[in-house]
Formats: sequence, C-alpha cells, structure tokens
Amino acid sequence: MTVISAENGQDEVVVMTNNSNIPKAKEHDEIPVIDLSNPNTEHLLQQILRACTTWGFFQLIHHGIPLPLIQSYRESKARFFSMPYETKLSLKRNAQNARGYFDDELTKRRRDWKEALDVGVPGSRNWDVADFDESNACLDGFNQFPTQEDCPNFREITVQYFEECAKLSNRLARLMARALGITEGSEDEQILDRMALDHTSYLRMNFYPPCDLNDASTVIPDDPPPLGISPHRDAGFLTILLQDDDCHSLQVARYEDSDLGSENSWVTVNPLPGSVTINTGDMAMIWSNGIFRAPLHRVLTDPTKKRYSSPFFYNPGYNELISPLDCCCFEKNKEVKYRPCLWGYFRALRFAGDLTDLGVEIQTSHFKMDNKSDHIEKQDKFQKVVNFEENFNVEKYRSILESND
Repeated sequence: MTVISAENGQDEVVVMTNNSNIPKAKEHDEIPVIDLSNPNTEHLLQQILRACTTWGFFQLIHHGIPLPLIQSYRESKARFFSMPYETKLSLKRNAQNARGYFDDELTKRRRDWKEALDVGVPGSRNWDVADFDESNACLDGFNQFPTQEDCPNFREITVQYFEECAKLSNRLARLMARALGITEGSEDEQILDRMALDHTSYLRMNFYPPCDLNDASTVIPDDPPPLGISPHRDAGFLTILLQDDDCHSLQVARYEDSDLGSENSWVTVNPLPGSVTINTGDMAMIWSNGIFRAPLHRVLTDPTKKRYSSPFFYNPGYNELISPLDCCCFEKNKEVKYRPCLWGYFRALRFAGDLTDLGVEIQTSHFKMDNKSDHIEKQDKFQKVVNFEENFNVEKYRSILESND
C-alpha cells in the first residue's frame, strides 16, 4: 500500500496491485511541480509516484543543473541555429548516421515544423576521443559538431550540459525505483546500475521558426495545419526537457482515452523559470508494468515567435532487454502486461521511421502480452545479426524492420 499526498493536502491511498486504483489526472489538475531539494524523502517519493502514474509529466525545480551553464547552453544553441543554412546542412544526419542536423523529421509519418541537431554519448564513452574516431561508432552513429570557428565553444558547452543531464537522469531513475518500492542494492535495481554505465542517451536541440498559417506557402491544401511536433510518446526511459521560459507550446494529453480532436484534451505545460520538465518514456512504462504512464504530447507552432527547446532522452544500453519488474508483478500477484523489449531494436525502428516510411511506427502496444505482433520474432532476428558497435544502416536491416502488412 502506498500513501500519496494530493495537491489539496488530503492523503490518497493507492494499492499498487490493481491499475484501476492508480490515480488519474483530473479536470482541475495542473502539471505537478516537484522540488528535488525537498529534505523529506518520503514526501518526495510520493510526489514522483503520483506524477509518473497520472500525468507522466512534472516540472522539476532545484534540479542541480547550474543555472549559469543553462544560460550559456541556451546562448550557444541559438548561435548554432543562426549559422548559414549551408553550414548546418553540412552536418546533416543520414540513413547511416542518426546524429547531426535535420529539418525533415517525420513524427507519426508527418513532417515536423522545426530544425534540430542531435548529439549523443560517444561509442567510446569518452568525449576526448575525436568524434569520427572508429571507437565512437555505435547504433546511433557519430556526433557531428560545428567547428570552433563556425560556432565558438559550442561542443564544450554542449558536452557539459549533456553530462549534467545524464547525472540528473540517473538520480531521477533511482527515485522512480524507490517510489515503486525497489530497495537499494536489490536485483530489480541492477538495470539502473547498468543504465548508468551503458546508457545510450542523446540530446536534441530544437528550433521552431514562426509558422504563419495565413501564408499560403505554409499550409498544404486539405492537410491539417502543421505542428512543431505531432502527438507522440518518447521512446526511452525518461526525458529532461529545457524550454524557453516564455514558451507555452508543449501540450500533454490529459487522458489516455481522450478524444484528441478535442482541445480540452490537451493541457499546456507552462514552464517555471529555472525549471526543467520531466516526462516518463515507453521503456519506463514497460519496466513498471504499466504503472508509470508514457504520455502522449505534442508541440504547437507559433505565428510570430521563434522558439527553442532541448530534450535529453535518457535511454538504456542497446543490448538491454526491458521487462516488467518483479516488484510490479509477481510480488503483488499482478499479471505481466509486457513481453521483453530490446532497446536497440526499438530505437532502430524509431530512427528508421524518422527518415523513411517503413509502414508502421513501433509502439509499446506491440509488446503487450495480448498482442500477437510479429515484432517479437523480428526483434530476435535483429538481435542475432546486428552489431551495435557499428553505425545503423536502414537499408541493411530493411528486410527485417519493414512492416509485412
């Protein structure tokens, strides 16, 4: 039995043995705000449990990332996107390299209204090694940074911010585990130890230019208006998002069964100055056997403002099979909802879907016990032939990854 302190000060008892007892976001609720400096650990865990099981989102204050570093990172990121288009295009990602610049990403098989740059933990796990050194090869590819001349100190500042996010992610993952009842040093915690050492996280820098819907060149006839990012769930374990303080474009679906065509189904995340926004991802949902929610969210366009954001995606190691925790299943006499999911396979399909249409976008629902999906068989085939120490190649694995439907 878990006791959660509600926003109104009343205690709410939640028995984590039946999903029907997990609290849901209510009409009057707002995205929770959690203070990581709270000295009352029990209360902090209660807040995290409630946030991850209801919204799947929360704003985090006193998170420990130095504010001067955040400001330097914001300025450096803005300088990058102000570079000439041809300079950015020279860093473009491709079917053999998931990392780099792009302005043509597909979300839910629809093009996003944004520019972006992805950088990730090097294959060597050593930022001092040259970016294109062979030891840095991995499924996600090689980092592509602008030169010092084109964007002074960009690489140094980005790496510092990246490592701060990785450190915070590890801390949050362990708090999420404690909130589920996992004890320190237990077998269930070992996946977090491995993730701290082998995580395959990446940092995305987004730039959303103004989108004037009255401009005929912006809107495609008979198509819905463009979105900064279409509705989606994050694939990894958790996300740390840095938004502009005056940016109110991120929205989260209030309920899983919402009518997403209804505007009151979407709730805007209004960032607090100095905060970061946290959301749980698909892997955390499988890991918790569906107790944690991986929420649908989207990003709106703005007709006049240019805006920036930076999600840090904390991801498991490529070879990690994510399975529901014993403490979320057998110890509570609860049925196992998901089959094991190989993160490297899930990530490869998501990246392939960003670049080309394989006929399906992989979802956690494909791994549900009651889903007769062919992804389990495909995952096994993929694991037998893939080399996670070389760059992913969409065409090389197309015959395995492509939908048969």
